[in-house]
Order: sequence, then C-alpha cells, then structure tokens
Amino acid sequence: MSLIMVGTNHNHSPVEFRERVYFSKKSLQDSLDFLKERGVLKGAVILSTCNRVEIYASSDDEELAIEEIKNFLAGQHKINIDKFSSYLYIYKGIDAARHLFSVTCGMDSMIPGETQILEQVKASLAESDSKGFLDSFLKAIFHSAISFVDKAHVESIIFKDNISIGTIAVEFIKDRISSLAGKNILIIGAGRVIELVARHLEKETPEVIFISTRTFEKAKDLSIEIKAKAVRFNELKKFLNSADIIITATRSPHFIIDKKMLEYMINHKMLIIDLAMPRDVDPEVKNIKGVE
Repeated sequence: MSLIMVGTNHNHSPVEFRERVYFSKKSLQDSLDFLKERGVLKGAVILSTCNRVEIYASSDDEELAIEEIKNFLAGQHKINIDKFSSYLYIYKGIDAARHLFSVTCGMDSMIPGETQILEQVKASLAESDSKGFLDSFLKAIFHSAISFVDKAHVESIIFKDNISIGTIAVEFIKDRISSLAGKNILIIGAGRVIELVARHLEKETPEVIFISTRTFEKAKDLSIEIKAKAVRFNELKKFLNSADIIITATRSPHFIIDKKMLEYMINHKMLIIDLAMPRDVDPEVKNIKGVE
C-alpha cells in the first residue's frame, strides 16, 4: 500500500485556478462518494482550504492512483488537466507523508506556523471517515501527523504566539492605515475565519463594527460576543458607503460585492480585505477610485 498526494497551493497556482478546483462542503461529500464508487482508491481525504486543494489517497498502484485523481479533478471541475498540470504537485510514499506533516503543522501555510490548518485537516479526515472511505493505512498516517502537531505546538517556539489569519489580517490593516481608532468596519460572514478576525479587531477600539451574514442569528451571536452591531444581509448596501474597512469571508459561490454596487457610492478611501474562497469581491472593484 502506498500514500499518494496530488494538489496545488498558493505557492504553485494563482487564486483563479484555486477557485476553479475548490471543493465546497457539499461538493466534497459528493466527490468522496464518487471516488469511493470508482473503486480505484482504497481511501481518500480531500483537503480544500483558501490556499490549497490537496487529495491524499491510499492505493496499491501509485501510477493508476495518480491518473485517477487527475482525471477526477478534470471531470469534477471541467478543466483540461494537461493545460494546468504545471500548477499541480505530486508526492508519493514517504514524500507524501512528509508533506502531510508539514501541512498539518502549518509550515507549508501562507502564514508559517498558523494553527487553523490543523482544524481543517481534522475536519477533512472526519468527512472521509463519515463516508466510510478511510482505510486503516490512511487513518494511521493522518493520526500520526495530528499527534505530531499536538506535540510540536507544546514544544516549539514557532507556535507560542498562536498566529492565525485573524492576527495577520489586523496587522495588515494597521500597516495600511496605522490606527483603527474611530474607523467604521463592516464584516461580512460569521465563520471561523471571521470569528478570528473579529476577536482581534475588538482589541483595536474602532468606532463601530457591523457584522452581516445571510443567517442573521449567527451575525447576532458574534456581534454580542464582541460588542458589535448585527446587520441583516438584505440591508448590506446601506452600510457599504459608510465603511472605512470591509472584511469579507463568506461561503458564497458568487461575488457578493461588485463594481456596480460601489462605484457611485464611494467618496472616501476604503480598504477591502477579501478572505473568501471562492472570492467574495469582484477584482474589478480595485479599479474604483479610493478603493484598495
């Protein structure tokens, strides 16, 4: 039995390609069912995050497994895999295991040492397990990687500051505008990424933080925790114009902010941080005067 990994990440491909091969929670479940029914792989784990899409699999035929995964990516996302093969990397055996350990402990992340990836690896493992598509070989390797990270978090100084997308996003904003005091901030979304960002923003005493999401109860729960104001999603447009900073990370498959929404509303400088995958903000928005 051998471990195979086929994937791409922020170091190997542009965001446009990662959007195309991204797996939503629903598509991930259907994809695991499809791969299982095909019978070529003994087990598989699909790790799909903002910065990477990687498929780990166990097989007794390495080359057949690699072709199976590449053809699966091509068919599932309707892409010519040969055209985009330069964006992919492939690891086998001990190299695949070494890569998994590096990914799981955050050393292959855009933010080295970040800890959120561990939660994402565990969630991906649980999805495969729930589908009955996790053989003992694959399960043992993933559990070894997770155990290793738990030990590393205790022993290594790399993790002492508990770095996350939340800390980095807030520091990035402060680098751009020096101080958040007195700024109006609009946060769109209420998932784990937004929660991390919101908790760090709270310490910076902005003027007000508005939180909006399609599920108003989620917005209310988070806003109560950090003393912000919840906004109904269908009222979002009213709050765009007054925002100095917009931070967004939803699971929408489509843009929720486009150029048409903003170009005649903005009469002040605005900083927009898009942390979503697929992206929430149309790239054309950057061409609006005053918007960064």
